Amino acid sequence: MSEPQFKMYIKPSCPFCKKAKHLISNDLGLPLALTDVTDNDVLRNELIEETGIKTVPIIYLGDHLIGGCSDLEESMLSGKMEVLLLKEEISLLKKEIDLLRRSA
Repeated sequence: MSEPQFKMYIKPSCPFCKKAKHLISNDLGLPLALTDVTDNDVLRNELIEETGIKTVPIIYLGDHLIGGCSDLEESMLSGKMEVLLLKEEISLLKKEIDLLRRSA
């Protein structure tokens, strides 16, 4: 089974991006895809329109918007992250089952 995938939009010099990366990679031990938005104004504007967030990092778990670093920390401390991870694992399992059914 695939692991839940985090996506994070960052600026490499941002201390909150570094902290969020550490929380996901080290504390949760999960894979993380990073996208540098430093010189990509088009992507930054798309993210602002999509999320309403004007700062980095912008963190997703699968298709679910977590928010920024403080949102990530709050979800980990409150137990909400555990629920989100379980939902994402269930979603991934359903996708894998569908693929197996189609190939059978």
